[in-house]
Amino acid sequence: MNRLIDWIKSDKFKTKIMPDLQRVLAVIVFTIIYGIGVSWFLEASIVPLYTGGIPGVGQLVRDILVTIFNQEISEHFLGIFILIFNIPILVLGWFGVSHRFTIYSIISVVIQSFMLSWIPQVDMGLASTEHALAAAILGGLLIGIGAGGALKYGTSTGGLDIVAQYLAFKKGHSVGFFSMAMNVVIAILGGLIIGGQASPTGIAVSGGVIASYTIIRIIVSTVITDRMHTAYHYLSVNIITVEPKALVDEVLNKLYRGVTLLKVEGAYSHHEKTMVYIIISSYELHALRSLAKKMDPQSFVVTSPVKNVFGNFQRKTIA
Repeated sequence: MNRLIDWIKSDKFKTKIMPDLQRVLAVIVFTIIYGIGVSWFLEASIVPLYTGGIPGVGQLVRDILVTIFNQEISEHFLGIFILIFNIPILVLGWFGVSHRFTIYSIISVVIQSFMLSWIPQVDMGLASTEHALAAAILGGLLIGIGAGGALKYGTSTGGLDIVAQYLAFKKGHSVGFFSMAMNVVIAILGGLIIGGQASPTGIAVSGGVIASYTIIRIIVSTVITDRMHTAYHYLSVNIITVEPKALVDEVLNKLYRGVTLLKVEGAYSHHEKTMVYIIISSYELHALRSLAKKMDPQSFVVTSPVKNVFGNFQRKTIA
């Protein structure tokens, strides 16, 4: 028992194992939230509402087979579709984003598949036309929390999130922007193809209604995703400290970020101090604040958002 306690308190456990455990827990919790948003809200709506990514494509393919081709579809179709069509995207994530990111995404894909096909739906009382807007907003909220929360912890819900992450990493733009562009296509196709047809719910809904409610869902999800996930938003940080050397050594060795030093003087005390100037990704702020507090408990930290960064600034994968 003492050995176990010592191991848990060790630096190796805190710096290497604990972050991975936190990410695994995060991907499980946020995937369940995502699955609830799709299964209990979007799938429960009498108006066809589409989520994004591979599940959204799966919903669209299923509805086309049912409404256009009059095919009987297994209740497990969506889960199987998600598993199969995520395979090439996971390969892209493995080689184009990071191995850890892809492993966490695999965990999410498996949980997501079971949530959408093998876990019974809970009736939220939204199966009527007057509740379609509530289903779109609440479903979009939960989907945004699930996708954004997973990305924030260095994981994803798989599918087009991986493609968006890959493009965001290469181009440096918002993940939410790419996801929204991909998902709007699904919404428009759903409205064009399913609109006016007797949907799987047995009721014909116009294409404009389907596309409009789905786009509302997309907007809500995109806003929440970008609010929660900040890996590709940047901050400039000024740290005024009397221990610049120790802090700079920690930043260079642990965050791998360049640092600029400026000599400053307090107007009241006239004591000479050093201002450490650094540009970071927003998700690195917590680590930087911890280092500053550790090296100098009296340090003064000021942050401000940065819209663009040009020059020698390394964009890192988040896991």
